[in-house]
Amino acid sequence: MSLIRPLLACGRKLTALRWVRFCVVGGAATLCYLLLGLLFVSLLRWPVLVGNGLAYVLSFAVSYLGQSRWTFAGSSQAASPRTRLPAFALTQLFGLALNSALIGAFTGLGLAYELAMPVTAVLVAVVVYVLCRFGVFRQSAGAGEAAGRAASAAGSVHAEGRREG
Repeated sequence: MSLIRPLLACGRKLTALRWVRFCVVGGAATLCYLLLGLLFVSLLRWPVLVGNGLAYVLSFAVSYLGQSRWTFAGSSQAASPRTRLPAFALTQLFGLALNSALIGAFTGLGLAYELAMPVTAVLVAVVVYVLCRFGVFRQSAGAGEAAGRAASAAGSVHAEGRREG
């Protein structure tokens, strides 16, 4: 029992970091993509680009909901699905095109799909994070400053609470 409390505190601190939340949500979406892609291509024997594309599209829902509701929930555009959803969809379409091009290139060079897929997934994830962080869910200068002040105030309150306790 004494180990549980520090582990929970560590988990709360880590999930307070945006890039950790992005990795958690992206990991869940990527896991969906990987498992579905392997199911469609390796087990069901669908053509590579068809199975890979469908797996990528199906993982979109996991990614969008997690990134918009959790990872970037505090961004200035988080309250505006009219601008966020189309921009996120375009980012994902670009990710799909990049993903398909890389899968096609790697398998065309003779690399097995099962090896090409994880390498491609990591490369595409990095590109999509950059596009989401600085494009789709970017904060305006005022929103970033307000978030920084709120985080500082929360840290001060938390530190004062520790001194009292």
